[in-house]
Amino acid sequence: MKKLEILIGLVIFTGLSFCVCAQEITSNPVDVPGNTNPTPLKPVVITADPLRKAQTTIPQPVSVLRQEGLQTRDLNNIGEAVSRELGVSSADFGSAVGRPVIRGLGGARVRVLENGIGTMDVSTISPDHAVAAEALFADQIEIFRGSSALLYGSGASGGVVNIVNQRIPEQVPEEAGGDLYGHYGSVSDDFTGAFRLNAGAGHFAWHLDGMKRHAENYSIPGYAEPEPEPGAKKGVLENSDVRTKNFSSGLSYIGEQGFLGVAVSRFVNHYGVPGHDHGQDADENSHDGSDVLSHEGTTRIRQKQTRFDIKGALDHPLPGLQKIKLRWGYNNHAHRESGSAEDGTLLLNREWDGRLEMLHQPLGSWDGVLGLQYQNRNFSAAGQEAFVPDSRMDSLGVFLLEKRDVGHWLVEIGGRFEHQWTERKEDSLKVDHGVFSVSGGATWKFLEGYALKSNISHTMRAPALEELYSGGPHLATNSFEIGNTTLSSEKTSSIDLSLDKQSGNLSWTLNLFASRVNDFIFLRESDMTGDGLPDRVNTKGLPDSHGLLLLNYDQRNANFLGAEFETNARLLNDHRGKLDLRLWSDYVRGRLSGGGYLPRMTPLRFGGSLDYIHGPWRSRVDVMRVHKQTDVAALETNTDGYTMLNAQLDYRFDWGRMNYNLFIRGSNLLNEEARRHTSFLKDRAPLPGRSGLVGIRINF
Repeated sequence: MKKLEILIGLVIFTGLSFCVCAQEITSNPVDVPGNTNPTPLKPVVITADPLRKAQTTIPQPVSVLRQEGLQTRDLNNIGEAVSRELGVSSADFGSAVGRPVIRGLGGARVRVLENGIGTMDVSTISPDHAVAAEALFADQIEIFRGSSALLYGSGASGGVVNIVNQRIPEQVPEEAGGDLYGHYGSVSDDFTGAFRLNAGAGHFAWHLDGMKRHAENYSIPGYAEPEPEPGAKKGVLENSDVRTKNFSSGLSYIGEQGFLGVAVSRFVNHYGVPGHDHGQDADENSHDGSDVLSHEGTTRIRQKQTRFDIKGALDHPLPGLQKIKLRWGYNNHAHRESGSAEDGTLLLNREWDGRLEMLHQPLGSWDGVLGLQYQNRNFSAAGQEAFVPDSRMDSLGVFLLEKRDVGHWLVEIGGRFEHQWTERKEDSLKVDHGVFSVSGGATWKFLEGYALKSNISHTMRAPALEELYSGGPHLATNSFEIGNTTLSSEKTSSIDLSLDKQSGNLSWTLNLFASRVNDFIFLRESDMTGDGLPDRVNTKGLPDSHGLLLLNYDQRNANFLGAEFETNARLLNDHRGKLDLRLWSDYVRGRLSGGGYLPRMTPLRFGGSLDYIHGPWRSRVDVMRVHKQTDVAALETNTDGYTMLNAQLDYRFDWGRMNYNLFIRGSNLLNEEARRHTSFLKDRAPLPGRSGLVGIRINF
């Protein structure tokens, strides 16, 4: 495999040199660099915004990763796919698991959506739980940095990642079409194949897609742990394999005034959790050994999900209304975690998530939308790691968003009220929270192509189920977590300032942000014995100096401060080809009031990429430097910095009605031992080592 990886790296860099020196190759006139009459680019429309505004007009910092850009990313999980966007990292837990971290916030503070509806899985319960969504055939991925609680509820207080696909068609295609995709990756013997079909007739349109992934344990540069034990295996991360299947079908009726469609999907995921096993000696976790699964196997997770979606829109339904949009989803999600022993943990999540948006006719010069959102969640858990008891959550929210163009200004204001009810089923303990969010923003286009944006918001977040009701061992984080039913809602006051230039051969964006979070919810270690050391307990909660770290959910004020910068330069655009340069950097700092850093904060990062296009050839070199992280929380270890170098070479051609894209990619070409500070597993599972990937995508 190493020979293949080195060969791929050499082929890519040889291809880069060839592309620079190659003579012009005839291609589609629209795509020919230097064409004097290029087709104007359409503005990027944000589908997660009810008013469908263009990306450049939204006061809040938004990034859009389009399909062409996705083809250069690792799509094993959604966190990895977006981890090189401004302000976004991933809380990885092996190759199967990666949840987005936005400006240092993750978990229950970042909502992952699929076509505007939550993924409705259990990924916020524990960092070793995978998000039940695929990015492989996304048309685009939209990232809202900063609070999006106004539109998507208190669970979006840190941001939103929205995966946009065509599972429910909104238009009847003129002719049948689709995609075929396949790749082989050397780092884990990864075979992935996928397809997508779209067709229609009359007023009906249908969609079908499917994918299958089979990957073995992935290779690493050295040992899994920084200080390996005697006999540890080198060069491979044990129990990091993954098997995934995902199939979906959708059908829509499209009329003159709107459409109504349904989709059903099935997601099956089976993966290992590296570094997380119950095979430790019993006396390492409890004095009597009765609390721990006594087997030598490693932990395996099996996810099975069936999801139903409804989506529709109706133009001019009533006087005063411009459009009504409906999105509704139901999910039946089963998550089983076990080792080689018969007992394990079974989590079941049955959830409804729906929203109704009513766009009104212009009132004076104001355009706006009134929306309702409802979420119902029934969660149950049984087994060794059922640290969150059976519980129920209902949430109802109403929001209003208005915008107005005034000369060179675009002004936007909005508010949302949400009420959340939760119940612990074992004793019928009920807790409810009412939260209110308000925001205002403006975009000032003071010069042609230049814009100054500002957004001020005050948002509230209701505590999540695990923060309220946890009470047991959480082996994924080697802790014993205790919830707090008296937690109050988080209250965040934040400001975003952006200055950008989006015209000509040089474009750039500078974002500055600051947030003050009152009653920030976090896990706090305790010292009830007074010995100056954090308390440890066995899996029954009894004192044990070699057991699990005892953590209690608590609240304290916190402050976040950061900056993001990105520039894109067109270095070449003539008969020799098109050469683009991207440079970027981001930084965030999170501290508790009174002192102390917050854990797992994204360190300083900077990077750059070169894209070269000449006829059917496209090449890309991408480098990212992640600085070491020494601003750490109590009990948290420092993380070394690392440099990631990737490269890709594509060749595209038409054959009949089909368009072919052959690609070859090298990742981590420096074979760096990289450990992500945002990961709970950083000291037990580094990122994959040097890898080569060859693949094909066919559009027809």
